[in-house]
Amino acid sequence: MTQTNRRWTLMVYMAGDNGKVFDQLQGGKTLMAPMESQGWKDIEEMEAVGSTAEVAILVQFDTLSDREHTYRIYIPANGEKREIQNIPEQNTGNPDSLRDFIVWGIEKYPAENYAVILWNHGTGWKEDDIYEFARNRGLQIQASEDEVRSLTRNNRRLSHAFFLSSITEVLQLEDEDSRAIAFDDSSLDFLDNAKLQQAFREAEEKTGKKVSLIGMDACLMSMVEVAYQLRANANYMVASQEVEPLSGYPYTAILQNLTANAEIAPEELSKLIVREYKRYYEGESRGSVTKVTQSATNLMMLEKLALVLGRLATVLRQLLTEEDIYTESAIYHAQRKAVRFHDKDFVDLHNFLKLLGDKYAGDNSQLTQVIDEVMNLMILEVEPQMILANVGLGVRFERVKGLSIYSLVRGYSQFYERSDFAGCGWGEFLRLHNDIN
Repeated sequence: MTQTNRRWTLMVYMAGDNGKVFDQLQGGKTLMAPMESQGWKDIEEMEAVGSTAEVAILVQFDTLSDREHTYRIYIPANGEKREIQNIPEQNTGNPDSLRDFIVWGIEKYPAENYAVILWNHGTGWKEDDIYEFARNRGLQIQASEDEVRSLTRNNRRLSHAFFLSSITEVLQLEDEDSRAIAFDDSSLDFLDNAKLQQAFREAEEKTGKKVSLIGMDACLMSMVEVAYQLRANANYMVASQEVEPLSGYPYTAILQNLTANAEIAPEELSKLIVREYKRYYEGESRGSVTKVTQSATNLMMLEKLALVLGRLATVLRQLLTEEDIYTESAIYHAQRKAVRFHDKDFVDLHNFLKLLGDKYAGDNSQLTQVIDEVMNLMILEVEPQMILANVGLGVRFERVKGLSIYSLVRGYSQFYERSDFAGCGWGEFLRLHNDIN
């Protein structure tokens, strides 16, 4: 326990500098859905509860409207005046910005436990969608209260993120006109998953304190690949497999529970966030939201999951090399029938494996055994738990179990090899199955 008896410091990293209209795009277009107004609403939700002696609530908010400053906000006790510190304009895609915010929060508001919530758009592990945007014209994004944290292009939704790779790579595009679209919403940069990992690692190195929980108030981030990337940076992760509604986390409900029960352990807080998220979107007032997911993952189990998935990938590669028709048929069936999300390359891992195992009619006991091993890791009742809490609302989403995985339908992404998890053998399996050299 610290000298202040503070149990929790909760830090919300809000990347709200988006929605800018780019004159370089014909007619003046936007690349990202505007998020700033929703950010202020979420801050008001936090202020409805406010900090206490045992819980400090902090926000770093980068906005589009203020071109000179980024705000650091201590959310005061309910009814007290908001405390805002102006710092120089931040590039939210620079890992130093996230690192410095975490370090500031830990050093200024020391606590027994720390939680960091990353707030913005999200694309799971993917880092290449920005290049599609840079090569296309005529983008027009409009966000309303009922829309999700994603983009719309040619009547097809495609999510976007501050977790994307540095846009400086876009400047290497061959087409001169395409490079003009590279002018992103002031920072020209995004956090990819490696930078995310770097920020948390460096913050821990500077403070000697590890973050207990990472929350992703963003789309599509509850993935094996993302969780594995962050496995050493926190003990628990809360995120959504599907796109999130624009309103995101129900901060008032979450913080009411946290401040009333400040001694709550990190594992229980992760479950609490999922529970309140479900309760909020099940409510009649949010009845228009038809597809909602949220899950809490024990990151300390990811090494074991990757090991078993690596064995599964090895067995599948071996059977595909032998041109085993039972395996090929089972994979084809699982690919077609498994629950997919807003990004169709993302599939629910448990549902995919269940279909794979049910369809497989061969006699390779090693395959059926390793499929069962992975599925058992994702069952709530099995100890130690990997998936601590899970919710899926909407048609077919009652089947999802909390973690997605890459299972391509649109072509293999060259950027997949950047993820730590690709080295476990899953990428090799995908390439072999899709005849990609």
